[in-house]
Amino acid sequence: MRPISITSIWLFALCCAMLGMVLPTPSQAASIQLVTGDYPPFSSEDTPAPGVMSEVVVAAFKAQGVTARLRFLPWQRGYMETRSGLHTGTFPYVKNEERQREFLFSKPLYPDVVRLFVLSDKDLPKDWVDKGICVPQGYNIARVAPFIEMQRARLERPPGMLNCFQMLRLGRVHAVWSSEVVAEFITRDLRQEGLNFKPMNVGLEYPVELYLIVSRQLPQAQQWIDRFNQGLGKIQKNGVYAQILARHKMSAAK
Repeated sequence: MRPISITSIWLFALCCAMLGMVLPTPSQAASIQLVTGDYPPFSSEDTPAPGVMSEVVVAAFKAQGVTARLRFLPWQRGYMETRSGLHTGTFPYVKNEERQREFLFSKPLYPDVVRLFVLSDKDLPKDWVDKGICVPQGYNIARVAPFIEMQRARLERPPGMLNCFQMLRLGRVHAVWSSEVVAEFITRDLRQEGLNFKPMNVGLEYPVELYLIVSRQLPQAQQWIDRFNQGLGKIQKNGVYAQILARHKMSAAK
């Protein structure tokens, strides 16, 4: 067995020190990097503010003495890199079995409801065969897929949610699968132009909650979650959370 040289020991110590600088411990005041994607009004790179949940997450970490830097990436890339431990966390995500195996979840950031929306002045189709239901690319279709298959409806997957509501207005689809908060936000201009829509109550709607998630592979992942939760509790108690929602014209979480 070859003896370990002094140089090898020094290099090992140096690497450990450098890793410590890249991944600061939760007990230290630190600057961390979080990733998110384009999901207005919750997170957005194309608006003056980075989104309501972006502001909440940054404020919660700030309350704990941590500066959170945001990086906007395509959703799949940001998810995979965070899962590998390259970033401290990502948001906003809802829970599912796969994510719970790979990530720790914070306390809820905000509640929402996902459902189908249809035009207000149109009767619901009695026959959905070949009727278009719009779900943007990248959005989960697990809850609505059985309905589409059973009714033999047509699934449309444009790039974004705005495209879906534009198609609804033009009669190119008959329903849009969206969260209530996103639908309200994304259609502001379209509603001024005459778009009127309503929820379709057929038992498909389901409540969701949004979370910050931290990879189980990240060193001290539970401590990061605990520290974030403490900060979130602080801003909810001192009014900062409510002030952020008010600036974005959103009601307080119930």
